[in-house]
Amino acid sequence: MRLILCVRKFFCRVPSCARRIFTERLPEVLAPWARTTGRLAMLLRALAFALGGEAGARLAKRIGLAISPATLISLIRRTPLPEPPPARVLGVDDWAKRKGRSYGTALVDLEEHRLIELLPDRESETFARWLQANPGVEVISRDRSEKYAAGGRKGAPEATHVADRWHLLSNWREATERVFDRHRRRIKQVLLPRPEPEGKSAASVLPAKSVNRRRKYAEEQRARAQAKRLARYKEIRKRHAKGEYLTTIARDLEIDYKTARKYALSDECPTRKPHPRRRRTLEPYEPYLKARFKEGCKNGRELYREIVDHGYPGSRTQVATFVAQLRREENSKKEARSPSATGEPLTPHTAAVLLLQRPENCSEAEQAAIARLQDIHPDLASAVSFTKRFAQIVRERRGNELKKWLADAEASGIREIQQFARKVRQDEAAVQAGCTLEWSNGQTEGQITRIKAIKRQMYGRAKFDLLRRRVLHAA
Repeated sequence: MRLILCVRKFFCRVPSCARRIFTERLPEVLAPWARTTGRLAMLLRALAFALGGEAGARLAKRIGLAISPATLISLIRRTPLPEPPPARVLGVDDWAKRKGRSYGTALVDLEEHRLIELLPDRESETFARWLQANPGVEVISRDRSEKYAAGGRKGAPEATHVADRWHLLSNWREATERVFDRHRRRIKQVLLPRPEPEGKSAASVLPAKSVNRRRKYAEEQRARAQAKRLARYKEIRKRHAKGEYLTTIARDLEIDYKTARKYALSDECPTRKPHPRRRRTLEPYEPYLKARFKEGCKNGRELYREIVDHGYPGSRTQVATFVAQLRREENSKKEARSPSATGEPLTPHTAAVLLLQRPENCSEAEQAAIARLQDIHPDLASAVSFTKRFAQIVRERRGNELKKWLADAEASGIREIQQFARKVRQDEAAVQAGCTLEWSNGQTEGQITRIKAIKRQMYGRAKFDLLRRRVLHAA
């Protein structure tokens, strides 16, 4: 559709006037020099901010609007953004522009649950300048990053800093994991049984996880890597026992100093954590198939139809292969030994995560494993005791008990716990506020998740200025 407008022209008779001809404006219809009406521009702008360039152009074509991705992106860049509203309680955290390479900073109004600004980096000077230009911040919720702490003190000296509770518990988990890593051989004696539910129908075990089958090639690769790691561990222990400095050992072996220290202080060669494997499509349905197979249904097509009704999105071939494997196991009368039947030995990571679970969420077997840990070694008993107290202080906001806990931790005689306590002392006021006030960075983390979703939607066109406009306009 083409609109032909007839407008009036006005002529200025003042010789000194720079503009001699004035044309009548129609602000309710279209802007000066515009090629589209105001309503069409508003529609295209909404598509651009919601979907970006490529996806917005595809949708516009489906509804009969001829527009290019570049034009939609230009619309985003030409749209002015409102000034950030004043925030009394500010949440600050970093977000990855390119993970491991460059990062920015997200600022969130925790009272309004609204993202108010994106900063191009995570430097303290940038954060301080923003605070100085936007006064009124009374509370700053952050992680334990020294850059944000320094920027907050410089830009808003009167503001109260609040350390995020999730980061506090995460930092404590890492400290206890290092304690358990020194006693790896001892905690392996503790088995954590995971019995399968009995007396239930096949449908009731449908979401359960199946047993992880390790392939022979992967086992050989891990064995070779562990042998190399063991040789390095023996070399480090031998040289450290002779009195050599860890810095010298790390330089000679071309490894990080922290790795050399970890090997030197561990009573057993550390093992590498396995990479998290990708979840197979059929895996959530394998317990159901096993239960139905035991009930006598051994027809692959029938089993495939049943799990499709439960939401299985995969192919019938995967089901047929799995059923054939069950038949081979049945014919050879070799029952696969389930790790849950005898129990899984605790690892440092599993033990540290187990201690931080809420007591009401722990099963009887897990509570028994925690009790067993306390009987193995005094250091482990101390770690369990300190974990329970610290978790209560953080979760129940007992900030008045923090000083007593820190004093006990510094006098514990356990190196990892003392190191954690010293680091908390460096930021004690913020940690005290985090264990007392209601504010935390949960809302900030949610906003960063939304930033990541919009960034991945932009097909490589997520330049900082464009991404900033999209996420702030959506806020």
